[in-house]
Amino acid sequence: MISQIHSDLISMQDKKYRDFNISILGETSYDVIGIRIPQLRAYAKELLKKDNVVFKDKYYEEVLVHGFYIAGKRCDFKTKIKMIEEYLPLIDSWGLCDSFVSSLKDIKKNKEYYYKYVLKYLKSNKEFYQRYGLVVLLNYYINDNYLNDLYKIIKTQKYKAYYSKMAGAWLLSYLFMFYFDETVKFVINNNIDEFVYKKGIQKAKDSYRLSKKQKDILRTLN
Repeated sequence: MISQIHSDLISMQDKKYRDFNISILGETSYDVIGIRIPQLRAYAKELLKKDNVVFKDKYYEEVLVHGFYIAGKRCDFKTKIKMIEEYLPLIDSWGLCDSFVSSLKDIKKNKEYYYKYVLKYLKSNKEFYQRYGLVVLLNYYINDNYLNDLYKIIKTQKYKAYYSKMAGAWLLSYLFMFYFDETVKFVINNNIDEFVYKKGIQKAKDSYRLSKKQKDILRTLN
């Protein structure tokens, strides 16, 4: 029997968007309905008003809503950590990972407490656990207090697969954007995973945040 959540999601289907979304998602084990992110966020907010919400996590969009629901749930931080840890095994694509992380605004309230959990996932041998940790870092930890830690992570991280390496490159590109001189010095003086190094520079060169002069410097590093 179809659940109410499934029925609600299917009623929001946009078949043209479904085709587009499938083309950019890469591999995922979930069936894709085709619903835009703002609609899913709004639906998750409505679910937060209800009691005893149960997710079956059959569809890609339902897993997204599940993540938005967890992110929006008002609870103590330890409870939120537990919910996140139970959710992470459901993530099997960059879209699920990155959309979930961008919604976890509670991290801003207690960065030091959460940091140890981030590091734990970087040590995982699972591709999307690693990506989750790296995307959390680039979203919430690029600041003076964590800068040296981030450089150490970029240097020592043992990347397991493509999407974790892409997250490492994305993190490196953000470090170029916000700490350009320091990051240029860092990459010159340290051995970094070749893929992460090249992709990180490429992403930084594509950014509007850097000046032409800065991009010219990056070209000398290739």
